[in-house]
Amino acid sequence: METKVITIDGPTSSGKNSVGFLLSEKLNFQYIDSGSIYRAGCIFLLRKKIQLDEVEKLVEEFSNLQIDVKILDHKQRFIANSEDITDHLHDGQVTKIVPIIAAIREIREATRIIQHKLAQSKNIVMTGRDIGSEIFPDARHKFFLTASVEIRAKRRYEQLKKKNSSIRYEDVLEEMIERDKKDSEREVSPMRVPKDAITIDNTNLSVEETVEEMLKHINA
Repeated sequence: METKVITIDGPTSSGKNSVGFLLSEKLNFQYIDSGSIYRAGCIFLLRKKIQLDEVEKLVEEFSNLQIDVKILDHKQRFIANSEDITDHLHDGQVTKIVPIIAAIREIREATRIIQHKLAQSKNIVMTGRDIGSEIFPDARHKFFLTASVEIRAKRRYEQLKKKNSSIRYEDVLEEMIERDKKDSEREVSPMRVPKDAITIDNTNLSVEETVEEMLKHINA
């Protein structure tokens, strides 16, 4: 049986995860956040104290990474190497190194193999920054989510201040502008609107409204 893939790309805090998860529920597809694959690998790199300039060891770690996704109590759990690492995906050190790791060509190639393997047995909705442009360019339905950088920074700020009350919106905005720049200018798989993708600006849309807009295109 040939599986179906729906891709959702976009910058940080454009709502990819919330939208992707709800869309997958409505379609009864598996949801995969490709960023979590990179974060999972980073967790193990940090545990093993592998240095960022030890490229061969970094690539080996990603090449051996076994990923699975499960739903427990209506919530998604991310399993890496048989361990539930969901609660550690956004640890500070992981967030710090993931843009560096994700820019390494050999690691992106190793991750591409994992992404395709995950799509072999189930229909999936996959989110990321190069899913429709590089990983599944032939997907029938491709979307690019965006929103103003100020709105995206506000969303991220609201998330972060729950864990750290001293966080400043201005700092989050500055970091987001810098991350957007790095993602769009990086040499390997830069973030861009995939060919034939439907662009949805959800600056003034809720998650539910964004998903409804996608379903109109999917069911058309």
